[in-house]
Amino acid sequence: MLLLFNEPNIRYATGATAMPVWSMSTMVRCALVPADGTPILFEHPNSIHRSRRRAGDVRPMHAWEFFDDPEREAAVWARETLDAVRELGVSGSTIAVDRLGTPAFLALTRAGSVIVDSAPVMRGARELKTPQEILLFERNGELVLGMLAAFEAAIAPGAREIDLLAVLSDAMLRGGGEYLATSTVCSGPNTNPWRAEATARVLESGDLVFVDTDTVGIEGMFFCVSRTFPVGDREPTRAQRDTYRAAHGWLEEMRALVRPGLTCGDLARMAPRLAEKYRPQRYECMIHGVGLEEESPSVCDPSDDQPNADRVIEENMTLVVELYAGEVGGEHGVKLGDEVLVTRDGARVLAPFPFSDALLR
Repeated sequence: MLLLFNEPNIRYATGATAMPVWSMSTMVRCALVPADGTPILFEHPNSIHRSRRRAGDVRPMHAWEFFDDPEREAAVWARETLDAVRELGVSGSTIAVDRLGTPAFLALTRAGSVIVDSAPVMRGARELKTPQEILLFERNGELVLGMLAAFEAAIAPGAREIDLLAVLSDAMLRGGGEYLATSTVCSGPNTNPWRAEATARVLESGDLVFVDTDTVGIEGMFFCVSRTFPVGDREPTRAQRDTYRAAHGWLEEMRALVRPGLTCGDLARMAPRLAEKYRPQRYECMIHGVGLEEESPSVCDPSDDQPNADRVIEENMTLVVELYAGEVGGEHGVKLGDEVLVTRDGARVLAPFPFSDALLR
């Protein structure tokens, strides 16, 4: 028996989602998923009418949050949950859980349940994409291409980073997407180091500006594409071009390596080596899986520990190949990345947005 609270896991198992951003930070819905049979979705009572459009068995969830006595309320939730477990024909005491608040964890353990990790089961279920999922990724690829086109068209001296973020979000929402998972729009000195977010900084001619789409799109599919652009009419500097060309060359070479049958360890060993001056601030992984969120498998830099070296890349996986290039203390940085479908012939880019000719010259 699986007990799922993680919002993408619930969506994967039942097809239903309800206020996903809010639900990710509150314990208001969960799903019981048996090895065989129909899952039971315990839903926020006010969202039941909506979730019943997708899920076959939807019941009100007794929440314990926002109460003065969460221990007592969690005990009620645990009793109702375990009643449903027995209803589904599970006689054992072991339940595989993805995440759980402390009151509920204590309530289940007091009731005699043994908690184990659901990750191995969910990871195995979600890694290989079905034909329906692949169609959704292709549809979302079109959405992301439109988002990036609108973003590039809005780049101009005088625009603020948050203005460009609004353009990206507007195109995403109007195209049927759901929300942006991050606000990665950075320009000028904000491009170095990596992992900054959009601010009210005004773009200047001669800046670089990058975006990581990090989009939860149509039907919740996660799309992670990164591009870097020059700002204004001023010619990019030699240093900016050198960084961009290094990042672009690495991405093209790394993406070309991806094919079924290789292991994560193989890809780590075969990976092109980023110039030494960029390595101290390198991105945390070279490849990661993607689906309804960032998923497994992942491939680390060859100099880092590769805990899943024997994991095999398979056809119908969807992956993100990405990197950041920027020197420590530098005035600029470059972020590039593509989302790909693993086919029998290699990696097919799902949102093939053009790279910058001005920075490749």
